Amino acid sequence: MISSLNTARILGIGNPPVLIISSIVLVLTLFFYIYTVGSYFHIGVAPLENRVNYHESFSVYVIDKYIDHLIISSGVVAWLALSVIGRARIIASAIYGITTVIAALDKIEMPFDIVALISIPIVISFLIYNKLTPKKILHASNLPLIYGAIIGIALGLVGIILSLAPLFSLTQLTRIPDYPYQIFVLLSILSPFLIFFLIVGAPVKIMTWKFLNRIFRHKSMIDSLDNDTIQLRTKILYLSLFILLSVTIALIPHQPPINHDNQQVGSDSGDYVSVINKLIESKNSQEFIKNAFVIPFSSDRPLFSLFLFAIVKIVPANISYSVDHVPVILAPVLVLVVFFLTRELTSSDSTSLLASFLTAVSFHTLMGIYSGFYANWFALIIGYASFVFLIRFLKAASRLNLLVYSVLLILLVFAHVYTWTILTLFIAIFLGVMYKLNYYHKKSIIILLIVILSSVAIDVIRTILTGTSAGIASDVSLARAAGPDQVASLWSNLMDTTQNFSGGMFSNFMIFALAVYWLFRSNSLKLSSIFILIFFALAVLPLLFGNGVIQARMLYDIPFQIPAAIGLTYLKRHTNGILMISPICLWLVAMSIRTVSNFYFISPS
Repeated sequence: MISSLNTARILGIGNPPVLIISSIVLVLTLFFYIYTVGSYFHIGVAPLENRVNYHESFSVYVIDKYIDHLIISSGVVAWLALSVIGRARIIASAIYGITTVIAALDKIEMPFDIVALISIPIVISFLIYNKLTPKKILHASNLPLIYGAIIGIALGLVGIILSLAPLFSLTQLTRIPDYPYQIFVLLSILSPFLIFFLIVGAPVKIMTWKFLNRIFRHKSMIDSLDNDTIQLRTKILYLSLFILLSVTIALIPHQPPINHDNQQVGSDSGDYVSVINKLIESKNSQEFIKNAFVIPFSSDRPLFSLFLFAIVKIVPANISYSVDHVPVILAPVLVLVVFFLTRELTSSDSTSLLASFLTAVSFHTLMGIYSGFYANWFALIIGYASFVFLIRFLKAASRLNLLVYSVLLILLVFAHVYTWTILTLFIAIFLGVMYKLNYYHKKSIIILLIVILSSVAIDVIRTILTGTSAGIASDVSLARAAGPDQVASLWSNLMDTTQNFSGGMFSNFMIFALAVYWLFRSNSLKLSSIFILIFFALAVLPLLFGNGVIQARMLYDIPFQIPAAIGLTYLKRHTNGILMISPICLWLVAMSIRTVSNFYFISPS
């Protein structure tokens, strides 16, 4: 009985029928409007099909152009007639209605296009005016958000079913339009704007620290996310589900219905196979270790080469199979590490679980599988784990936390040199900010900085002993591609990074949009905010002066899933918050499954 009452309340039952109908009409009109805008302006999209990004102009309508326009225009007329209060209702609906009829009867397309295109801006204008003025002109409510979320959930479920169709050889389902993916691809054009806003907006947010710190100097650094604690059994259950999801996503590209001839999935898998074969050819242990530190594609990641060699020896399968299935190990471990890192930053179990879920469907996982970024992925696990113990040592200095942090940082030096450079630079800046703001004991901060300098010394010694241009020398070599001349190509580089690099995985606008929402809502004095803002600010120079490769390397190392998870937590706090975040989660799962299902290469010819 209580459940039925709650369902009725969520669905808006009990509200005036006029309000319910107008809300449904508005949501359906917006659905058709998205397709009309994309098709009219021929927005360039880059869907991933059979491992290739095909650049094309969006030209899709829900039914067809004329009927879609007619539905949009009729929907706005109905919304004006039902929502506007008083005499303005008759005037507004009559003007727009008459204009619609004239345009629909006119054989020239342009007037009807204009009528359809201005429809939602008209609605938005009314909503803004109603919000800003004391005298209300609309019957306003949050029902459109609720019905939009319900439709989003339905589309998300459809998207998951259609994404799973290739796994079960359900070819008949391919005739059903994949509306979620079409909308996702269209809105992915927002990703470069969102990335640019996040990275450039971070320094602006940081600039407010000086003033906020004077006002709230003694304010707690713990993020105010209700500091919620979830029962251990529940946490284990959710983490198990997210780990299972990450493993499933890693396994999908290898399934026979998709990959019927065992095609290699990871782009770099072949290089790792060559490294393993050279290590196997070593005549003794001394030559084995030397090869790990010297041979190409291993000199800047010897620890991962040794880890991969151990996996190959343990798994009773051929080398290529073992190497290509490494994501099955890396994906769930990163899910766990991000959970603990977010827990240290926010003290919120809910946010930490959301961050672990987002990790399972993030571009860290998808790009790691597609491009074979195994060493980078492996290094991120070590680096993010080191952050956990760094924060623990800052909060409560203990020898155990310092020892574990030091060991992890040294391992990071040998795991992947470029990742070590970025994460070490971040740690140094973060500790410098903590020292300046005087949030933690300066002695603890100085000790941690000494550990960082020790890792730099170890890298220099490694370079001298092996005679390879690894570590800092390699980073300097890569940085030569950067320069002021890249500023003119900033936007084209960013577009290339989001639409082409590693199958366009950086085009996941949903995670970036949640991070932007976090940026607006975040308190700059909180530990999680300072941590994430420094990461974003660190990417300013690579964004402005780096080419596409440098941009991608930097973006891959940023834990976007953490601010996105905090953004989801903010949404979850609202009335019907679970309903609001459910479509986001379902769409992310559907898009991830569809993406990895297209990692099998089929030649366009």
